[in-house]
Formats: sequence, structure tokens, C-alpha cells
Amino acid sequence: MKDAFIGIDLGTSSVKISLVDEERVTRGRVTRKYGLKIGNGGEAEQNPAEWYNSVMDGMEEIVAESDGLEIKGIGLTGQWSGTVPVDRNGDAISNAIIWMDTRGSDEISKLTSGFPSISGYRLDKLIKWLRKTGGAPAHSGKDSLAHILYIKHNLPDIYEKTYKFLEPKDYIAAKLTGNFKASWDNLTLLWSTDNRDPWNVTYDDGLLRMSGILKEKLPQVIKPTDLVGSLKEEVESKLGVKGVKVVSGCGDVACSLIGAGCIEDYKSLIYLGTSSWITSHVSFKKTDIFHNVASLPSGITGKYFVAAEQESACNSMDFVSDLLNITGEDKYSVIDDLVSKSEPGSRGLMFLPWLFGERAPIEDPYVRGGFYNLSLENNKADVVRSTMEGVALNSKWLLNTVEKFTGKRIEELYMSGGGALSSLRATIFANVLGRKIRVVSDQRFSTVNGAAMISAVGLDKLKFSDLSDLGAPFVDHLPDMEENSLYEREFHQFIDYYRNNRKSLRQSNST
Repeated sequence: MKDAFIGIDLGTSSVKISLVDEERVTRGRVTRKYGLKIGNGGEAEQNPAEWYNSVMDGMEEIVAESDGLEIKGIGLTGQWSGTVPVDRNGDAISNAIIWMDTRGSDEISKLTSGFPSISGYRLDKLIKWLRKTGGAPAHSGKDSLAHILYIKHNLPDIYEKTYKFLEPKDYIAAKLTGNFKASWDNLTLLWSTDNRDPWNVTYDDGLLRMSGILKEKLPQVIKPTDLVGSLKEEVESKLGVKGVKVVSGCGDVACSLIGAGCIEDYKSLIYLGTSSWITSHVSFKKTDIFHNVASLPSGITGKYFVAAEQESACNSMDFVSDLLNITGEDKYSVIDDLVSKSEPGSRGLMFLPWLFGERAPIEDPYVRGGFYNLSLENNKADVVRSTMEGVALNSKWLLNTVEKFTGKRIEELYMSGGGALSSLRATIFANVLGRKIRVVSDQRFSTVNGAAMISAVGLDKLKFSDLSDLGAPFVDHLPDMEENSLYEREFHQFIDYYRNNRKSLRQSNST
């Protein structure tokens, strides 16, 4: 009987669960969707109980498909920069404040302001954060620290009742095991851990005091490959399993690298999901505060990963397709068909994908998107194609920033995520970026497969070096340099639009 491992990827719109055997072959996969609450004033919340129920429902189906396999471990990944206040039983006492929420921006402004300052950060505080963490709290208010401070100052009853503040995946781990532990990569956006030694990340008492959060309200820090614990008896009984261990895993950005087989330093990935990122493993701790890019502790002990995330990617296409009433099971084939009917450049129409502000390469919660240069000559196909192109143009901006950050030109990028299911989209990205794109297999489930394999590593069944081909076989897309020249011209217009309009956008959206 072969050993097998379950991966859980708690995303923003759904949870993905996979079953992977010891030979790295995917033996089962399921998806369960859940809701998202977007409110006024930057509110973005989800119901943690709905997450957990979806996880359990999906795992029951996965276990039912595991004949001939012995499930040994569960690995976790998912959205990070979220906050779940829980009681001593691990039950949520309010909705989770997720990574999109900006309500804590005022608290962060108060925390970081002062004289003398640079880029809105009081100099002495900035030096402490940069020296120990490799970054600093984002002014957008989207970091975990901002969420906790928002609760502390605006929802004091919830703050007082909270036993622990947990990240989303660590909430699921607590529900499964009864233990309150968190991987150190997932705690980075508290800006209260000392990340100078990637082999031993710990809370820093001085940073905690400066930030104003209590250590006793935070989970125990562990490595991504450490055990959180065994499944609780009631969970084992419900699933019909015995002796299964839960390994902490890591956040989705770090885990996406592992799932795509990007184990070696500088082997780079572009992930296309609700949001998007360009990342790789590196051996150094570094920060670019002007573009909101940093290298942070990774899912592989002893390494860092480049954190460079753009806020909106595939959700842009979902938003536009809903407006155009493109729905149904064949929605994405209809989208690809429309894209193929429009020419590169969308006949001058440009989409700006800043639908919920931006993280990188500019941290700007006030910027907003839309269509630029729309004319009566444009049609539905142009609108859809320009949406794909606009996300790619923003990724080009991010790629330029990442290359300056690492000092390395990236000749090829591996691609995963739901957006990579579209061959047309991958081709557009290759042409816009002017780089070879290597689409991984099992694109939508590569990250969750990585989480399953982290549990195998944590249980000493595999080594990370065994995972360098995890995303194979790859489908390559080479750039058409003539189209790349066209997109180069569009890219300069794209950047100019932001530079020329950022002040007026701030005035429109800061009240």
C-alpha cells in the first residue's frame, strides 16, 4: 500500500484539496466554493466556519477516493495576510478579516508616522523593522498587523474575547488538531518576527511592544515542515482515518513555488489566480520600500522568497465577464473565443486592473482601474482581450521591479494558477513580457499539490530536492517579438496613465 498525503489550499473564492501519493502522482482533487463579503470603507470579510465546513466536506470526498493508499499527512497552504480571532476552543468569534481589507490603514498611519520620516515611516521605526523583519507594515492596511490593530481600537469587545489571532490556514490547523501553531512565513505580516536567521525565526519582543500587540494573543511559531499535531478524535472519526499528522505548510505565495517545482534559487514563477505574483527563492534578506517588494522567510527552511504581489488578476476577468453577462459552464471557452477574435493591442483599448488598489510594484490603496481609450470602434472581443492584456502589462511592470530587486534577468517564467489554464492567456503573457513562459501541469492544483508534498517532507518521506520536477511536464510559450514591440509601446502608455492620474485618483478615493 502506497503512502499518500492530502493538501489543503484555502483560497479566497474556494478551497482546493488534493491527494498525492509518495511518487508525486495526484490521485484525487476537489474544490469547494464559499462566499466573500465586500462592504463599505474597505471591508473584506469571510466566514471561517464556512471555510472549515468546506474543508471537511472536501476531505470526506478525497478520503473516499483513497482506496489502496494509506494517508499519512495533511499539509496546509492558502491565502495569508488574514486574521481570524478565535476562542480557546479554536472557534472563530467573528468573521475573518482577509487580505483585501483596508480598514486598518488609519491605525498603521498612526503607528508609522513621525519625524523625521521617509516614505511615510518614522525613520527610527523603519530602521528597526527593516533590520529585523526585512520589511515594514503596508500603509494600505492590508497586513495582519493592521487587522489586529483595527480590532483592538475599533472592536474592543472582540479583542478582549480573543484567545489567539490566527492566519486562515492556521485556523484550519487549529480546528483539525486543537493546537495553536503557525508557520513563521505566515506570521511575517505581523511585522513582529526577527527574520534575520532563516533557520530560526522568532517573535521579537521589541517589535511587539512597538506594534502594540500582545504576544500571548499570538500562536506558537514553528517551521513550515513542523508538525502542528495529530487529527482530533472527532475529525478522525468523521473522515474515517487513523494516525494522520498535520504539517503546518506555508502561505500560498511560498507554496506556489514548491508546487511548480521552483526549488532552486532564482527559478521564477508567475502565478495567476484571484491575485497574481512573481516570485522565486533567494538566499538574501532585502527590502524595496518604494515598490513594496521584499524577500521573506520561505516554505523551505534556510531560504527566502521574493514577495511581489499584484492585487487583481483573474478576478479582473471574472468582474468584466460578469458585466458582459458571459456566464455558464463554458464561460472560459467563450472568453478565449472572444480574445482570439480581437487583434493584439485590442485596437487601442487598454484595461487598467487596479480594481481594489495595488500592492506592488506600487503600494497605492487609492488607485482604481477601468478602460482607457475606449471608442465606438471597439467591440466586445476588444473589451475581453484588453482585460487579459492589462493584467499582463501590470505584470510586466512588476517583472521589471523584481529583476531590479534580485539583480537577475529572468529569461523564463514558470506559470501556474487557474489563469494558466488558458493557452491564449499564456501566449499573451509571453508576448507582453517578452519572455518564455513554461506552463506547469495541473495548473489550478499545483499549489495545493505543493502543500501535500510539504507534509511528506515534514514526515521525512521525501526531501525538497525530490520536488524539483513537481510541475512537469511543461507547455512552453515563446514570445513573438513583433507583438512584444507593440506591447512595449502600450506599456509606456500604461505607466504614464498611472503617473498622470494618481493624485486625482487619491483625491477621489481617499474620502
